[in-house]
Amino acid sequence: MNGTVNKRKEIEDKLEVVYDDEELTVVIAPEEDELKEVILNLLKEKPMDVKEIHSVLTNLASDEKIRKALYELAEEGTVIEDKKSKKFMLVGVTN
Repeated sequence: MNGTVNKRKEIEDKLEVVYDDEELTVVIAPEEDELKEVILNLLKEKPMDVKEIHSVLTNLASDEKIRKALYELAEEGTVIEDKKSKKFMLVGVTN
């Protein structure tokens, strides 16, 4: 879980902050292209399914947006989905 928190913090640090105080930070959610880049960075570490990706991106991107981005990346030939495990991985990368 700590790795997920660190990854999320890393992602949030790159997003535009619209409000910040001691208790709350509000950021602008990533655009479609930014979301794809975030997902690619997550997949560089290990293959992940939609649920795992969403656990890192909770409140930043919906399941639907994550799926859309993954399927677009698959159409582009950047990622593939393992049909048995349902995990997505980068093409040409062995984890």
